[in-house]
Amino acid sequence: MKPRFSVVIPAYNRQKLVGATIDSVLAQTFTDYELIVVDDGSTDGTTEVLRSYGARISVIQQANQGPEVARNTGASAANGEYLAFLDSDDLLLPCALATYERVIQELGSPALVIGTVTHFEDGQAVHADASATKAIELLRFRDYLAKDVAISLYGSNVVIKRSILDQAGGLRTSTPTTFYLDIWDMMLRLGTYGPCVLVRRPATVAYRFHNTNAVRNVEAMVKGMSRLIEAERRGQYPGGRSRRFVRYACLGGMSWSLFSYALKSRRPRLGFGALLRNSPVILAGVMKKLWCRLRRTSSVLRLPEACETERTMKSENPPGGGFDSVKVADGR
Repeated sequence: MKPRFSVVIPAYNRQKLVGATIDSVLAQTFTDYELIVVDDGSTDGTTEVLRSYGARISVIQQANQGPEVARNTGASAANGEYLAFLDSDDLLLPCALATYERVIQELGSPALVIGTVTHFEDGQAVHADASATKAIELLRFRDYLAKDVAISLYGSNVVIKRSILDQAGGLRTSTPTTFYLDIWDMMLRLGTYGPCVLVRRPATVAYRFHNTNAVRNVEAMVKGMSRLIEAERRGQYPGGRSRRFVRYACLGGMSWSLFSYALKSRRPRLGFGALLRNSPVILAGVMKKLWCRLRRTSSVLRLPEACETERTMKSENPPGGGFDSVKVADGR
C-alpha cells in the first residue's frame, strides 16, 4: 500500500544539520510516510550521516545539480500520495504530518496544503508548539492564486498532491546557481490547481536561522525575482489573461518583501533597483492588498485537534527520538 506522505529532503553539505532534520521526521506522531533524502553531491560528511540511519530512510545520491533538481529526483522516486518537501536545515514539528493528514481527510484531499512556520536561531532549543493540542485553524481557497491573505513560502512548508505536481510537469529544471526563489516559481506553476489550504495553527515547521541561509544572498534573490517576472512575461504560468492580475499581485508581494529585505541587509542600491524594475507587479500587489482588506471573504475554519489523537493511537509503539526539546547543532 502506498504511504500517505513522501517526505523529500534535498541535502548538500549539511553534515552538521541534516541529522536533526531527519530526526524530526522520524519523531512524527503520524507514521504513514516514507522519508527520501537526496544527497546532491555532498563533499563533506553528509553521506556518512545519511548512511548511519540505515533502512529507516531512503537515500538517493546524485552529482551536484541544485535543490530543484534534487527535489525532482526525490519526487520521481516517491510512492506517497502527497509530497512534503523539507529543507535539510529545517525541522518538522512533531504533529506536522498528523495535522496535514487531518486536513486531507476533512477537506476532501486538497491539491495544496501550506503549513505555518515558526523560527529559531541555530544553537537554540526548539520546543514543541503548545498550540498543537488545540483546534486546527485553516483557510481554504479555490486555488493558490485566489488567496486573499499573505502567505509565507519556504522550502519546508508546502505539501503537494503527487498527481498534481505530475500534471504541472514537476519543478523547474535549474542548476546550483539559478535555484533562488524556486518554491515561489513552483507555487505560480501550481497556481490554478486547487483547493489550496493554509494551516494557520498549529505551526508545522521550524525554520532555522544560520549563517548560510540561502536568503542571505540578497543579490541572488533579486536576480531570482527577475527570473520569475521574465517567466510571467513569457506566459509560463497558468491562468491566462483572466488571472494575470492576481499573478502580478503575487509577484508584487514577493518583490516588496525583497525590497524590504534588501534595505534591512544594507543593500539599498539593490533594493531600489529592483523596486524600479518591478514597479508594475508591485503596484498590482498593493492594489490587491487594498482590495482584500475591503472585500475579504475568507473565514477561518476549525478542525478538531490532530496530534493528541495520534499520540494516543501510537502510545504503545512511540516513534524514536522524541521532540519535546531538540538541541540544534551549531552549523557555522
